[in-house]
Amino acid sequence: MLQVIWRIPIKLPGLGLDDGIPIYGFGMMLFLAFLVCTWLGGRLGQREGITKEQVQDLAIWLFIGGLLGARITFLIHRPPASGKVLDFIKEIPRIWDGGIVLYGALLGGALSYALAYYLVFRKQGLSTLRLADVVAPTIAVGLCLGRLGCFLNGCCFGQVACVECAVVSAHFPLSAPAREALVDGGAQTTAGFLLYPGVGMPDQPAGARVALVDPGSAAHAAGLRKDDLITAVNGEAVSDAGKVSDVFYRWKRGESKLVLTVRRQGGEEEELAFVPRTVGLYPTQVYEVVSMALLFVVLLAYFPLRHYPGQVMAVFMMGYAVHRYLNEVLRGDPRPEDFERYSSVIVFVAGAGLWVWLWQKSRREAPPSVPTSVPLPVTQAPSENVATTPS
Repeated sequence: MLQVIWRIPIKLPGLGLDDGIPIYGFGMMLFLAFLVCTWLGGRLGQREGITKEQVQDLAIWLFIGGLLGARITFLIHRPPASGKVLDFIKEIPRIWDGGIVLYGALLGGALSYALAYYLVFRKQGLSTLRLADVVAPTIAVGLCLGRLGCFLNGCCFGQVACVECAVVSAHFPLSAPAREALVDGGAQTTAGFLLYPGVGMPDQPAGARVALVDPGSAAHAAGLRKDDLITAVNGEAVSDAGKVSDVFYRWKRGESKLVLTVRRQGGEEEELAFVPRTVGLYPTQVYEVVSMALLFVVLLAYFPLRHYPGQVMAVFMMGYAVHRYLNEVLRGDPRPEDFERYSSVIVFVAGAGLWVWLWQKSRREAPPSVPTSVPLPVTQAPSENVATTPS
């Protein structure tokens, strides 16, 4: 996991950017997906008589509509605590916090395309079925890159891995969203240790007294022991256990190291630095990266074998629905589970029905001819690009 890939060395203390402007891994992968997918869509589109300019225009429509659908779906499931409509609207553009529900993105993208088709593309004679076949492989690539971004961010994490599966488990640092879910669910102590409630011993001025240290944690390996008194966390003085929790819940995004100033029972003070991590989780993000890479290869191979335009999209719908349904079994992050589970079933049935309908249609009539007026270039430098991204 790498929430911050690097920092632009421009310090803006007034905005809380004391260490420079961060470049987040999640946002970087979304941007890369946008570029790669629009370039790929332009290449595939020219084979179908769809110009590069049409693909680029469509990319903007799908990208905006998809993100709106994804965020709105997530916020309907987990609305702001205030319950105010204005706060709901303010939360929509905060894509850097994750909370991008893929099926919401697909629904938003579909509605966005319907509007774009009515306003623009129907006047250009654009074939929706051919366009769907062009878009299907690009979605697979976008998901592949997007889920890699999820892995870097630490969101969309899996459940606690079984002992036999420890070799394929992933451990996330304290700044990952997984930490809060595991602590709230009682599956893991915060940073590998627990504190006595309230302040330290009566003869101690102030601090948080350590009640228990997980023997297998990074905290124990760094030297933290039961009854140590924590007086500062990351250089910030703490007076009791509640203050330590406050520091944890205000954890700076991208930070991984925890520095504790502790006072031993003998009175000596020591500074302990370590990187606390979660228990091992199933890397469901990586599973989807691999699945979507394989599905992309299948879609490209099936392209020349289709009976009728639109069947590539149908294969994508069935393939992704099967993967998503199985991967959901291992997911452990907060999300609209029933919505995503039932959506997978609906998408699979719809994909199967679409494929059969198009296959029967191909037997009744010859498929529309592919325009040949636009030659496919041997090479083409990427310009602007698109991706549909996940949750």
